[in-house]
Amino acid sequence: MLSPGPAGLASFLLATRYRVSQLVPFQLGIVLVYAVVAIAIGLLTEQISGLSPLAIRVLQFVGGLFIIYLGVQLARRTQHVTKQYSPTLLNGVMLQCLNPKFPGVVLAVFANRNSQSTLETAAIISLVGAIGLLIYSAAGALLRFRQATEKRLRAVDVLSGALLCAVGCWFVLRALLDG
Repeated sequence: MLSPGPAGLASFLLATRYRVSQLVPFQLGIVLVYAVVAIAIGLLTEQISGLSPLAIRVLQFVGGLFIIYLGVQLARRTQHVTKQYSPTLLNGVMLQCLNPKFPGVVLAVFANRNSQSTLETAAIISLVGAIGLLIYSAAGALLRFRQATEKRLRAVDVLSGALLCAVGCWFVLRALLDG
C-alpha cells in the first residue's frame, strides 16, 4: 500500500498536473476499493486462497494492459488542451479494481494478523493506503511546483508514462509466465 504501485504512482503523477485538492475524489475512489476489497478478503480469506491460478493470471494480465494504456495516454498527451478535467471517483475505483497486486497484499495482511477483527484490520489497511496516497500526491505536487515549465512537464509526462508502461508490462509478463 505504501509501495509504488499503480494507485500511488497515479496519485504522484496526477499531482504533477492537478492540485492535491482536485485529486480527492479520485483518491476517495481508490480508498473505497481499499476498504471493500479488504473487507471482502477478510471475510472470504479461506475461499480466496483456493482461487484458480488462471483467474489470478487473467486479472494480472487485464490489470497490466490497463496500466500500459494509462502510461501510453500520459506519454502521448498534448499540452495544449483547452480544458482539463481532474480525475473522478469512478476513475479511482476503476484503477484500484484493476490493480492485480492489491488483493495479494491484503491477503498477506489478513494471513498474518493477530487478534484484530476483520473490520479493524480493513480500517487499518484503508487508513495506511490513504496516507500512502497523500504522501505520493504531496511528492507529485512538489515536483509540479519545482518543474513548472511546459518543456519540463512534457518530459515528466513521457518519463512517467514510460514508468507506468513498465509496471504494466511487468504485470502482463508475470501473468503470461506464471503457471
